[in-house]
Amino acid sequence: MTADPSTDLAPEFFAKMVESVGVGVGIYGQDGRYLYVNRAYADLFGVEPSELVGTPLWELVPEIEADRFDAYWASFADEETRTAETVHTHNNREAPVATVTTQRSIEGTPYHVGTIKDISERKAREREIERQNERLENFASVVSHDLRNPLNVAQGYLDILQEDIDRDELSLVDNALDRMGTLITELLELARSNDEVGEATPVSMTATAESGWRSVDTSEATLDTPESDPQVVADESRLQQLFENLFRNAIEHAGPDVCVTVGTTPEGFYVADNGPGIPSAKRARIFEAGYTTEENGTGFGLSIVQQIATGHNWEVRVTDADDGGARFEIAGVECVQ
Repeated sequence: MTADPSTDLAPEFFAKMVESVGVGVGIYGQDGRYLYVNRAYADLFGVEPSELVGTPLWELVPEIEADRFDAYWASFADEETRTAETVHTHNNREAPVATVTTQRSIEGTPYHVGTIKDISERKAREREIERQNERLENFASVVSHDLRNPLNVAQGYLDILQEDIDRDELSLVDNALDRMGTLITELLELARSNDEVGEATPVSMTATAESGWRSVDTSEATLDTPESDPQVVADESRLQQLFENLFRNAIEHAGPDVCVTVGTTPEGFYVADNGPGIPSAKRARIFEAGYTTEENGTGFGLSIVQQIATGHNWEVRVTDADDGGARFEIAGVECVQ
């Protein structure tokens, strides 16, 4: 490996470099050994900064091999900065870190200066999110198969009984099974809506809304859509799901003969109805999973809307429609035309 020049930089020089930096700092020379580390970096391993001075970089960063250090050093251009996420190890401790490394020449001698930020908490949150997603996937599997299959069997036997027996009680059972089916569908949607939104491409807002309308029981309701054909950048399947849930919400709260309007705004689009609207005092809770003001409501539909919007980096706002009904505005939407 290339020998480090004998340039002797005073400690005051290094201290001045990191005077205003609130994260770990390391400086190493051409031989790959630390010339300086600050207290924040040494604290990651529970040691004094002096213990790390003179230690080769590859002993703390396993990704950098000793016999390949010269090639790593030579790959940097002067003033070039690189970012990375890796793990630094020392004193039997591992520290997940985000690094920003820059090559600087001082009086003709190149040095590498790196800031090292501890990202242990973020990595722990990411692992917890992964575990939660695994649990949600398992839950979705149970909902999709273990619960829906016996429900379908019960519905089948009920259909046979209704052909031979005319009893009001059977209609009550039928209604109860329908409600269970709705709950299962929305629970499944809620679980799966935590997945990342798929590829976003320009899609027809009008066509997607009309497809969603056909998927909902809207026999007595009416839908008004823009005469133009606005294009929005979205995951088409998730966008349709968002429309479906807003349409169901309108029918559930405004009645089967509700008139629903889909239109555009400078920031995106909206879905409004001519129903009784949503009181201001209740608007803060309507997106909570399980919260509902209707006896037959599930409380999951608007929570799914919120999650789909969040997955697109959109914002959902609730306000009053022009005729006093509810109006859901979706903002932050990229429109093509």
